[in-house]
Amino acid sequence: MELFRSFFNAFYGYLVDILPYFLLAVLVTSILQGFTKLKWLRFFLKRERTAPICTSLLGGLLPLCSCSMLPVANLINSMSKSYAPVLSFLVVAPVVSPVTLLLTYGYFGLPMTLFRLLGTLLFALIFAYTVSLYFKKPKVIPLLMGSSGGSAHGFFLYLKENLLGIGKYLLLGIVIASVIKTLLPPNLIASVAGSFLSYPFLSVVSVPVYVCSGEEVPIARALRDVGFTGGNALTFMLGGTGICLPTIVATMKFLPKGLVIAYVIFWLFFSTLMGFIYDAIIWKI
Repeated sequence: MELFRSFFNAFYGYLVDILPYFLLAVLVTSILQGFTKLKWLRFFLKRERTAPICTSLLGGLLPLCSCSMLPVANLINSMSKSYAPVLSFLVVAPVVSPVTLLLTYGYFGLPMTLFRLLGTLLFALIFAYTVSLYFKKPKVIPLLMGSSGGSAHGFFLYLKENLLGIGKYLLLGIVIASVIKTLLPPNLIASVAGSFLSYPFLSVVSVPVYVCSGEEVPIARALRDVGFTGGNALTFMLGGTGICLPTIVATMKFLPKGLVIAYVIFWLFFSTLMGFIYDAIIWKI
């Protein structure tokens, strides 16, 4: 009974955190698909070499979390000739925004903020351009270019597709995340604080522990205050907001499974490496 109560509390907490942002993103995306020609987005995406740069900058300007970004990512993917634009967007969108950067600066200062901003943009582009060389997008995938004019019918079709298509995967991911959070020993994290293994450990643990964008900064500060290093805090901020189980499961709706696996491996490597480099360069100075 106690485990069921803990699971329900975790599931309810995740749902309340994620659902408003996801529904808002679905609504906005469906409006764009149903009532506009999306010429501005087509203009950037048709230039294959620079499209990942544009989508990474777009991701950095939008206040999205790792779950609310999914409808927008699905739209970008449906209009792109390669996977690079959506990959760069998926990396940047959940961890870089004006709000998260200001919070990071307020809690940790300028060096950590620059690491978060520049490191994420750099690694996002490296990952997007590199992986797109090995994962070629089938030419038969239809490109959703929006409607030719205002269309309520088109809007509701896209709304249904976004809600049911991505929503069911998102819900499954929330259930899995809730189960893991219920069964994960609460004192496990503190036992490895400050060790070499703390970086990959925090990176892996952050996957099932969904943290809404912005919420991770004060939590990371609390981790540092109880003995974790600045690099540990950075690893948690990147891993905790960059990827979570709902995101992993939901991206399988519009990306190949092999590409999703590469995406997960990248995030574990990226968040671990960034924390380690930060401590090696900044924390010990």
